[in-house]
Amino acid sequence: MDSYALCPCGSGKKVKFCCQAILPEMGKIERLQQNNQPRMALQLVDKLLKDHQDNAWLNNQRAMALIGDERYEEARDGLVAFLRKNPDHPLSNGLLALSMTELEPVAQCKKVIHRAFLKSMAAEPRIVAILAGKLVDSFMAAGRDMAARQHMAVVLRLEREEERQRTLMAMLEMDADTNIPYPLRGAQPLPQYQPPEDQLAQFKKAQRLYVHACFSEAADILDQIAQQDSESPKLWHTIGLMRAWDGDEARAAAALHRAAKLYTQFDQAVDVETIAQLLDRRQPENLIAARVRTYEIDSLSRLLTRLDNEDRLSRIPLLGEAIRSGVAAGYDVLDRPLPPESELSTLTVATVPRTIGQVTLFDRQEDGSPAVAHVNGLEGDRLNESVRIFEAAAGELAKPQPAEKQEGNDEGSDVLGWYSSDELALSESAFFPPKTSNQLRNSLRREFVEKCSEETWLATPSVALGGKSPSQAAGDESLKVALAAALRVFDSFMDRRSVILNKEPLRTQLNLPEASPIVPAEETDLNTLAVAQLERLETSKLSDKLFERLMQRALVVKHCGLGYRLLSEFLNQRPQLVEQQTQEAEQAHVTLADICSRSLLDEEALSWLERGFQFSKAHGAPFETQLMWKMRELSLRARDTDDPKFQEVLLELWNHYGAKLPAVRARLDEFVQALGIEAPWNKAILTPQAGGVGIGVGAWSADTAQTSTSEKKLWLPD
Repeated sequence: MDSYALCPCGSGKKVKFCCQAILPEMGKIERLQQNNQPRMALQLVDKLLKDHQDNAWLNNQRAMALIGDERYEEARDGLVAFLRKNPDHPLSNGLLALSMTELEPVAQCKKVIHRAFLKSMAAEPRIVAILAGKLVDSFMAAGRDMAARQHMAVVLRLEREEERQRTLMAMLEMDADTNIPYPLRGAQPLPQYQPPEDQLAQFKKAQRLYVHACFSEAADILDQIAQQDSESPKLWHTIGLMRAWDGDEARAAAALHRAAKLYTQFDQAVDVETIAQLLDRRQPENLIAARVRTYEIDSLSRLLTRLDNEDRLSRIPLLGEAIRSGVAAGYDVLDRPLPPESELSTLTVATVPRTIGQVTLFDRQEDGSPAVAHVNGLEGDRLNESVRIFEAAAGELAKPQPAEKQEGNDEGSDVLGWYSSDELALSESAFFPPKTSNQLRNSLRREFVEKCSEETWLATPSVALGGKSPSQAAGDESLKVALAAALRVFDSFMDRRSVILNKEPLRTQLNLPEASPIVPAEETDLNTLAVAQLERLETSKLSDKLFERLMQRALVVKHCGLGYRLLSEFLNQRPQLVEQQTQEAEQAHVTLADICSRSLLDEEALSWLERGFQFSKAHGAPFETQLMWKMRELSLRARDTDDPKFQEVLLELWNHYGAKLPAVRARLDEFVQALGIEAPWNKAILTPQAGGVGIGVGAWSADTAQTSTSEKKLWLPD
């Protein structure tokens, strides 16, 4: 090295006046580390440390060698001793945090990690990115979505390009994860808070901590400012977001509730209150556990015979994954006896059985461990009744497994998941006996959805409304913001089930004002807007360019109501954009049909499929593409096999498309067999089968390598 270059030890001195005497040995150590020879590197480091015990480079190389050799406690102890004399050394702080995360749960290492964020972010961004990634994993496992996403942003800012691309994809996947309530997905921009003049220095300190992802420390300082500026909604809003990003969702909810009460702008207050209510639902006092009870089985075959004869148990058909995991059988536990086949046609929402639990059985293992049965259900009446039914049916064949044999004897080891108590009344799990017609199933599903939105939700008391139901809260002015937020929370509940909620009738019934529209400018960054704000955008006056960006954003967040509105406007009101983007327009028809189908709006879904078919045909789509449209229609119409139009589509596919693609007919035969119906072509006048046209099944199926003579597979679009 140049004698007058800065020394690699980090002392800030020139090489000539620092480590020049040991430069050759430093080179050897570095090569040993790079060649993954930590023990040999450690021997050389320890030898040099005898004469240079305070050398930062040697101490850090020693720590890296120990970490590489998985001797984390020794690495930690050496770094702690060195940092007592050199508390601000960037690499040492980063390495200490890394070693600690290998010794203790990441959540318990937050203090040392945040110290590394402050001391190491500028000089050691890669180590900080690794630490941020560990926090992401920890928050994801704990279900702290907002905290996980915010720490992904830290990784995105600091990591190398390849890892940045992976992190970006992970963020997009999280933004599109419909299991997360949509108000908690995506970016949550900070409000523009202006502190009092005498608190400006403290606020700047909090800003520095925020930039370094030390969100809890930043929130602590803002709490001090709030003692003087307690009526600022933007300050409480900021504190709430900082707490949420730190994973402290209970304190985040408390701060956001306070901000919502202080905001004078109604829509802003509702946005903040919505997040607070969703975070409240995750708190232990508002959750009910799904628990499992385990039994050892003497004779699995005899037990199966008994369970099959129990009229409140219905065997579940096992799929490939369950079979591969060793499941021998599974049963739904019902709240009432299965109705006989003669009564299936008279089932109503009131009389259809509900699933209250499940029984899963595993056969004897190769290691000699006995067969076991797991009975699970929501804690309380559902689990107790499920256990009672199983024990009564099993009798002496099943005995509770001793606690010492169960996996994980610690408290909570029997918990399968947690569910919001506010959502229990909305989450009835209807059970349709196997021979229930598709037409009746779909009719009852639609009735369940209608009952949920028009009756059940309105009458169910809510923690967010102080124990009142939405109907009871409608006349309470003090609950107006909370009620509007509760409606949005309900919308997120329905959206997670792919159901479009028509909020306007509910808003009118509850005397809630309409949301104020947002008129975006051309330079508006749509990625910074939350889904609730995207819903309020005034889109009719947007340029095609901005509208296209808005559609792309909507497709990422996957909110079914927003997607429906924007795609409908695209196809119905923007003909020039449609003609410019015919491929996107064709896909928009498919997506709209899928949204409507999932929302049980079958007639509208069929209408979009027909429009898509005609659009595709008008724009010169090939024969195979037209076939795809008809197969989608067939798949949807199969929900009601008694509908004459279902028969018409089957015959059209057989006669028109099957004549040109013989493999289609083989697939249609399999299709009707799977549905258990009579093939209409066996009793109809058919067109002559056309000769081969040189197009195999690969031209239209999901497996392009398959031919009509290969192993047959049943395939449908989507």
